[in-house]
Amino acid sequence: MKKNTLEDYKKAIKVQYELEKYGNYSTFLFNPSRAKLRNLCFELFKDNSKKDDLMSFASFCGFEFSPTSFNKLKDLTDKFRPIETFLKGETDLVDMEAVNITAILVGFEPRPYLKFSKAENHLRSENQIESDGLVNNEIKNQEKNVIEVLKAASSVELNGNRFFYKQISIAVLITFVICGVGFFLLPKEKCMQWQNDHYEMVTCEENKVGVLNLYSKIPLDENMLNFRKIQVCDSTTFFKHNKPIVWYCKKGNELEFYNNPGYHPENDKPLKPITQYMINKYVMGKN
Repeated sequence: MKKNTLEDYKKAIKVQYELEKYGNYSTFLFNPSRAKLRNLCFELFKDNSKKDDLMSFASFCGFEFSPTSFNKLKDLTDKFRPIETFLKGETDLVDMEAVNITAILVGFEPRPYLKFSKAENHLRSENQIESDGLVNNEIKNQEKNVIEVLKAASSVELNGNRFFYKQISIAVLITFVICGVGFFLLPKEKCMQWQNDHYEMVTCEENKVGVLNLYSKIPLDENMLNFRKIQVCDSTTFFKHNKPIVWYCKKGNELEFYNNPGYHPENDKPLKPITQYMINKYVMGKN
């Protein structure tokens, strides 16, 4: 059996990425940035007890993972830049530890490379990728039908049988009409976009003429449609059953408040749960 090479490993990771960027972590992977990849890394390792993965993390970051290590990981944000450009197809990835971390981020198995090199070839063909839903099979079948009909029309011998040729022409026209109607009736992919203080559901390819929006469209996460930026005052309820129900992010010398945990829609910083100290300092005006 032919041994898998490092290039095979990277190709397999890229194929897995094309699938995973529409999956559970699409918010991080659909349009990856080094900050989003760093945040995803932290989220994945919070519940990761695999020895090989933890060793890959330590080799890549220079320290062992712990639930309190986000600030240390934050200082390494630029280390995720080569991974970002690799996933975007802009550069190659040559650092082995970065390749292994990328495999973890996109959920590729087997990993790390040492295991992959001893395993059977896991590369998927284009046909397998299409079968996973990356290509709309219905449209593809309709296109094949059009091609077949056109081939039939081109092979007709015009020996005076104009009626038969007319039937072929009508069949071609009907097929094109079906394809066109099918395209417009197919459900459009849904995205969401930040609008002032909340996310709104939009069509991914939709562009509103005359409206400038600085926020990117990201894959729809219905759980985030209830995510809101809120205004608070000294009468706001910040805790329920001694647990915070308000989250904040510092922007300049002020705080912005949100009704759910998550990441700041502008800078991708993780929101922090409110504390009495922050309430006293920024809401009550106490020092």
